[in-house]
Amino acid sequence: MPNSMTGYGRQRSLVGGKDICFEIKSVNSRYLDLNIKVGRLYNPLEERVKQLVSSRISRGKVDVYLSVTNTEGDGTTLSLNKDYLEAYLKLMERIKAEYGATGEVSLDMISAKNEVFMATRPEEDMEAVWAAVLPVAEAALDGFCEMRRREGEKLAADIRLHAAETAILREKIKELSPASVIAARDKMIARIKELLEGVNPDEGRLLTECAIYADKADINEELARLESHLSQLEGILCESGPIGRKLDFLVQEINREMNTIGSKCSDTEIARAVIAAKSEIEKIREQIQNIE
Repeated sequence: MPNSMTGYGRQRSLVGGKDICFEIKSVNSRYLDLNIKVGRLYNPLEERVKQLVSSRISRGKVDVYLSVTNTEGDGTTLSLNKDYLEAYLKLMERIKAEYGATGEVSLDMISAKNEVFMATRPEEDMEAVWAAVLPVAEAALDGFCEMRRREGEKLAADIRLHAAETAILREKIKELSPASVIAARDKMIARIKELLEGVNPDEGRLLTECAIYADKADINEELARLESHLSQLEGILCESGPIGRKLDFLVQEINREMNTIGSKCSDTEIARAVIAAKSEIEKIREQIQNIE
C-alpha cells in the first residue's frame, strides 16, 4: 500500500531526568529534503537523527525538532573571571584619574558585565543521551508513519476510483472503434470520388489506399497498451515501499496512449470519451503527487 508524503508525529517523555520532545512533520517533495533542528548543546546528535529518519522515509520535505531539557539541572557552575574584573576596575580608576570622572563602580555595574562570570558545564555522555532520545524519537516516528499510511490508503482508494472510470471509458472507446474505422474509410472514399468526379480511377488502388488510411486510424494497439497500463497501476498500488515515482511514470504513459487515441479518431463519441478519460487521468496524476 502507498504512503502519503504528508504526515505528523510528536512524542514527549521524561527519561532519566530529561524532558525529551521529538516532533516530525512532512509535506510533498520530489526528493527527501530533511531539515533537522536540535538544541545547540546536542548538535552531535543531529547526524543520528538524520540517519534514523531517513531509514524510514524516502521522499518528502521533512522538518524534525528535537529538544532535550535537564529537569534536575545540568550541573552548571559559575566562577569569577578575576583577570577581567581586575582589568575592568583598573580601567575605571584610570578614567577617573585622567578625565576627572566621578562616581563609584557598583555591584550592579559589575554584575551587568557577562564577561565577569564564567559558566562551566560538565560534558554530557552523548551515548547516554541518545539512548534516552531514541525510544522517544521512534514513538514519534511510529505515529508519523501511521498517519502517512492512513492517508496513503485514502489516496489509493481515490486513484482506484478514477482508474476504474478510465477503464470503463476505454471499453466504450473499444466498442465504438470498429464503426469509427469503417466510417473513416467510407468518408475518405466518398471524398476522393468527389474530388475525382469525371475521372476514372483504379478502383482497386483506391480501395487499397483507403484501407491503409483506415489502418492508420486503428487504435487497437493503443487500447491494448492502455489496458495493460491500468492493470500495472493496480499492481503497483499493491506493492510495499516507495512507489510514487513509478506511478508518476506509468500515468505519463497512460496519458500518452489516450492522447494518441484522441489524435487518431475523428468520431465525436470517441472524442467525448477521450476528454472524459483524460479528466480522470489528470485526477490520478494529481493524487500521485502526494504519494511517497
